[in-house]
Amino acid sequence: MVQAYRNYLHTLLNSNTNKVSADEIKEASILIVPMIIGPISLLWALLYLLFNQYIPASIPLFYALVSFINLWCYKRNGNLLVIQKVQMVLVLVLPFFLMWALGGFALGSYVMIWAFFAPIASLVHDKKENSRYWLYSFIGLVVLSVIIDPILIKNYHHTLPLLAQEIFFFLNITAALCGIYLLLKYFIHKTNITTKQKIKDKHNELMQYTQEELTKMFYTDTLTSLPNRHALIEAKKGKNHLSLLIINIDTFSQINDLYGEKFGDKVLIEFSNFLQKNLQKNPDCKLFRLSGDEFVLLSTETNQEKIKSNIEYLIKEIHTHPLNIEGHEIFLNITVGISFEEMSLLLPTANMALKLAKKESKNIIFYSDEASLNEEYKNNLKWIQEIKDAILEDRIVMYFQPIIDNKTNTINKYESLIRLIDKDGNVITPWHFLEIAKKSKLYKKLTKIVVKKSFEAFKNNDYEFSINLTIDDILDKDIQAYIFDTLETYDISERVIFEIVESESIENFDEIEKFINKVKSYGCKIAIDDFGTGYSNFEYLMKLQPDFIKIDGSIIKSIVDDKRSEILTSVIVSFAKEMNIKTIGEYVETQEIQDKLIKLGVNKSQGYFFDKPQATIQEK
Repeated sequence: MVQAYRNYLHTLLNSNTNKVSADEIKEASILIVPMIIGPISLLWALLYLLFNQYIPASIPLFYALVSFINLWCYKRNGNLLVIQKVQMVLVLVLPFFLMWALGGFALGSYVMIWAFFAPIASLVHDKKENSRYWLYSFIGLVVLSVIIDPILIKNYHHTLPLLAQEIFFFLNITAALCGIYLLLKYFIHKTNITTKQKIKDKHNELMQYTQEELTKMFYTDTLTSLPNRHALIEAKKGKNHLSLLIINIDTFSQINDLYGEKFGDKVLIEFSNFLQKNLQKNPDCKLFRLSGDEFVLLSTETNQEKIKSNIEYLIKEIHTHPLNIEGHEIFLNITVGISFEEMSLLLPTANMALKLAKKESKNIIFYSDEASLNEEYKNNLKWIQEIKDAILEDRIVMYFQPIIDNKTNTINKYESLIRLIDKDGNVITPWHFLEIAKKSKLYKKLTKIVVKKSFEAFKNNDYEFSINLTIDDILDKDIQAYIFDTLETYDISERVIFEIVESESIENFDEIEKFINKVKSYGCKIAIDDFGTGYSNFEYLMKLQPDFIKIDGSIIKSIVDDKRSEILTSVIVSFAKEMNIKTIGEYVETQEIQDKLIKLGVNKSQGYFFDKPQATIQEK
């Protein structure tokens, strides 16, 4: 018995560990009641007998006897429900009998606390609708006690000595509080288990439901339904001797400016249909949409003259067959860059050929080592010098884009974004210089500038602000030390959000977790950028425990017209709520997108619909 008591008590006290199952906890929480109160009841009975309180002594003695029989029966048949119900009835009724035997409220109300365990235990162990009957029973017994209390006071003449009353009071309160603690312990663990199981079930359900959608979305362009860049990368794997052609629509931006972006999207859709129709006779040629107004043809044809002839024919067809969109005839022209290089170089070399064709105003250019090396070398030298000069001349600046709280429609945080101001005063986005900065070992300096200038910009206001960090930034010990020093210097850590970009490339989770735990110890928060496409998954959210996830812009931009994007956003929001993570929608460009995000329960929004990145921060 003693060993069993120790085992069950140990189970309850260690219920927050993963080694204890929910069934073990439930068994322990029920059996511990007769195992604790049974021996205490014997002690009470002896004390009552010591003071010649024979009727009060019989009640705890009866409880102890029934409890021991209860435990003996459970040992034989293992029926936990019987012992649970018997104990709940005893715990509800016997304290009132004992209180009445002691003379009513005035002399025995301290034992009544036990009776309330019945509705509490019912609430924890039974269905919620059943627990109210136990509560009604408790209230009924209280009302009955109030009615008969004057009679009990009048007819009771065996008052316990003061010392005995204090001993009984101590025993009752101590045992009752221990019981409450153990019940709460079980309830909290049960809630945690239920929550974890819900999250796990939700994760499995969402993964099963969305895996196909995620994969399809990952490999499909949402506007044209063509395979996208990711699909192109997959298509090249394990292949040899292919040609790759990048087709760019000339002056497409003018169509957007003249007719609007929605009209421009229709042009892209019609043009993609036109290309597919013309490629039906070439089964060995596959069409992809790369981005914007660029398309890719991947072909097994490697004969340069034949490819040139086919492209010239395609250009002629484009010139003689304008697109008819909303009553407008749209005449297009294309520029094509072509490469026959090895698989890993096909796309970048075709892109170099395209740029050279644009520069030389030619329709078609084939990639060659001589042309590309000169162009790349000149371009890299130009940007390396530009970045170095910008660092020396303090022309690396921060722009800030507001993030809107969808509940209050107010700005309470900003994202810090790097910009380079060239010598002519033009604002250059990082797309033009970050990759070259990484290759030329200037990237670390840029990261430190971003951190320093962001903290300076927000030190005298109360906005939260996010700073983008790559995985390489986080793993760099020098950058880590600089960030920690900056957090020590500025007393604004609780407003800092570190936004992890390229999170799908995380391999060393242990080191990333150490960094996250360290910055969180300062009060900082963590956000995951571009969640929802690529290799984003719900499992690593549990590991990283972010405070925010930013839903990928490619999903948000198409959320109004694409049902898949809407479903995927709904799935992400649902899972984030289970994990107590806030969601942010990026690339919000229209009122329709914003309305849809609010309807789906996205917490915050960011995009040009509210404001483009600015050099200044709005004053409150």
